[in-house]
Amino acid sequence: MGEGEGEMTANVLSRMFTIKIGDTPMLTFEAQNMREAQELCHEQWLKEDLAEAKSDGAPLWDGKTKLRAPMALPDESAVFAEAKNNGQSPGGLMLVYLVKLDGEEPPADPGALPPTRTRHMTMPAVAFTRYN
Repeated sequence: MGEGEGEMTANVLSRMFTIKIGDTPMLTFEAQNMREAQELCHEQWLKEDLAEAKSDGAPLWDGKTKLRAPMALPDESAVFAEAKNNGQSPGGLMLVYLVKLDGEEPPADPGALPPTRTRHMTMPAVAFTRYN
């Protein structure tokens, strides 16, 4: 296999999913299949982050509402693609928020995405990109 071929194949085979809390889309990400996407909904670190993060003063997740990961809608996939094309993925899992989070300064350029925040853990780095 030539250089970059395996990576290209992985990108072709991945699909876009959106984590929804109730009926509200919160973040978009890539996964290889529906099972992998659903597994993310059960990750403790993600649950903690969603419970701690706030939008308009309210926590994103109450700790009780079921998290679901259906296929992303075209506009949700477009937000993810824009963040990825802007070079904001350090590798690993990239999560792109679809809601404005409290405590984030708006980008200096009105058309620009805010800077990436990386969460360090034992698994690959996770880029948290917010979309306003």
